[in-house]
Amino acid sequence: MKLAGLDLQAFRIYAGRLLFLGVLACSAHAQADLYKWTDAQGKVHYTDQPPTLNSQTIKRSTAGQAETTTQATQSLDAKEQDYQKRRKEAEEARAKAEKEAEKARIARENCDKARKNLSTLQNANTPNIYSKNAAGQRVYMDDSARASALANSQKSIAEYCK
Repeated sequence: MKLAGLDLQAFRIYAGRLLFLGVLACSAHAQADLYKWTDAQGKVHYTDQPPTLNSQTIKRSTAGQAETTTQATQSLDAKEQDYQKRRKEAEEARAKAEKEAEKARIARENCDKARKNLSTLQNANTPNIYSKNAAGQRVYMDDSARASALANSQKSIAEYCK
């Protein structure tokens, strides 16, 4: 199915990428900074708000954001390339199978024709066998032409009826 020049599957892939990157971008604002600080008794605390001037920032929400987005994009690109490769291989395999099926059909037809010709040539009840020339006139076979046609039919059977 085509949709404005794009097939539906490609549209879904690009829409999925866009949705993923949009969710990833929105999640950056939902994360807060993480602070580590120690109180007067020496106890370590982890919070999302700095309680004193001596606090230390452990994780910033935007620090890993670009790296995560880049990795996600690279992962999606790799998956897209793999998909395109598999799709191309499947199309080539299908085309090859269709070509082989067409060859087999033609060989069957040629085999059937060769067997019919051989049967006609071997039948003693049909003494007057003819073919048509370029002008469409009947040309009757003599014994040597019949023997030659018989040999040709046997060769055709050997070639097409495997």
